[in-house]
Amino acid sequence: MSGSGPRAGGGPADTLSRALSAQAHRAGATVTFGTSSRREVLPYPVFCEQIAAAAGGFARQGVRPGDRVMLRLGSSREGVLALLGLMHLGAVPVSVKPRVPGAVVERYYDTVRRRQGVRHAFQIAGQDLNALDLVLLPHADPDPAPGTPEDLAFVQYTSGSTGAPRPIPLSHRAVLGNIEAIRSVAGMRPGHTGLIALPLHHDMGLVGVLASLVEGIDLVIEDPGAFLRRPLPALRLVRSADRVHTAFPDFMLRYLAARISEAAAKEGPDPRLLLPWGTVFCGAEPIRRESVRTFLDAVAPWGFDPTALVFCYGLAEATLMATAHRFVDIATSFHTQGPASAACLGTAVPGLGLRVVDESGRDCPEAETGSVQLRGDTLFDGYDGATDHRTTWFDTGDLGHLRSGRLYLSGRRGDRVSVGGMNLFATDVEQVAAAEPGVAECVVLPYGASFAVVVVPRRGQRVDARRIAARVTADFATAPEAVVEVPHSAITRTASGKPARTYMAAQLEKGLLRRT
Repeated sequence: MSGSGPRAGGGPADTLSRALSAQAHRAGATVTFGTSSRREVLPYPVFCEQIAAAAGGFARQGVRPGDRVMLRLGSSREGVLALLGLMHLGAVPVSVKPRVPGAVVERYYDTVRRRQGVRHAFQIAGQDLNALDLVLLPHADPDPAPGTPEDLAFVQYTSGSTGAPRPIPLSHRAVLGNIEAIRSVAGMRPGHTGLIALPLHHDMGLVGVLASLVEGIDLVIEDPGAFLRRPLPALRLVRSADRVHTAFPDFMLRYLAARISEAAAKEGPDPRLLLPWGTVFCGAEPIRRESVRTFLDAVAPWGFDPTALVFCYGLAEATLMATAHRFVDIATSFHTQGPASAACLGTAVPGLGLRVVDESGRDCPEAETGSVQLRGDTLFDGYDGATDHRTTWFDTGDLGHLRSGRLYLSGRRGDRVSVGGMNLFATDVEQVAAAEPGVAECVVLPYGASFAVVVVPRRGQRVDARRIAARVTADFATAPEAVVEVPHSAITRTASGKPARTYMAAQLEKGLLRRT
């Protein structure tokens, strides 16, 4: 594993902590926390010393190797040091979501505590757990705890978009393998810069941070909310980098396009601002053609190279990234069929196998929709922690098809809406409805014998429900049960930003989704 760094004795690192420790000599590389008003910059040697000292502090508070520690990860130095210090000690961080749609968060944490056998917690009150503080103390053994590639590195939870979040136990082997795949796709190497402006309780943010550190590149960690409100300070911070690697889901492309367009109107574009950007991974939610087109139009005057976009398919069960496709142009990187278009998500990353199968488990012919399955080195060991998905295919719950070996997704199996024996994908209907005048946001939910189109109007505008219903009916040969106009606050999302469809559908059935 060439990107994971050597151990003191030579050869590839066998655990995350040892891979990170192998980068401690990079005095010229830094880790930056904070926002434009207050930043803290730590050289790698200092940061690695603080990780070891955090491990010493946790050991003094009673944490032992193998203990599971529940923590709620933020983008602060304290949160990242807690995560890395626990792994350095040989403990197992259990990263939980800050909220779960339709659930009392205390009950969710109690379930995690019982099922994971958690004894300690960081930045989580109550639960009858040993509440830990971040205390930097010398440790008897400053080196990372010994371990093997098959040992558990950490547990991360799914987003909970179609039900309760599920625990994903990940081995050091799986995480390091996925980081190597990310490195190979991005061309990441020391001297480059990683910009992470995503929640660290989400796999895209967490693994993005770990990949940057393991590869020994400069790392800038931004608070997601502050970045979305004012992205220009962070973008200017990395303006002089040799090469920038980052990740933005589809909704962030839309936000950035709006903020950058506003800045261009006020002060004119800086044609060199985005020149260093070499990789913008885009995934975590459906990638919409209009979002990409709007983003590329907005960033072109700022020096952005469109081929820096990398469309990805990923999931927590595969650590993070499963497939990748470097953008070519709109016509090549999207496939349009009927009223909807699908992004090309590319081929499986190194170390992973990919197939699409029908209900009998046979490989689907070219372009035929079926179940997406994965297996390989970067997969988790099953929800039970005892299934080897290096040899056993994992059914992702997603539906899609292959064209020339490249993956195109249709949606989650649970996102299909059955109307009169015909299956529609919620994301396809959403694309069409979202293109109607006045629509800022759209979520399609099962409702009655059909489905409902829930729309949020643009600020100061109203939507034409009859027009939306007629457009959807014309394009899909079936009529929605209702078009419901709601305020932005009515769109419930998971902590990872995905629509909480199961919860929202229940709210709709109860008559609780409506315009105020």
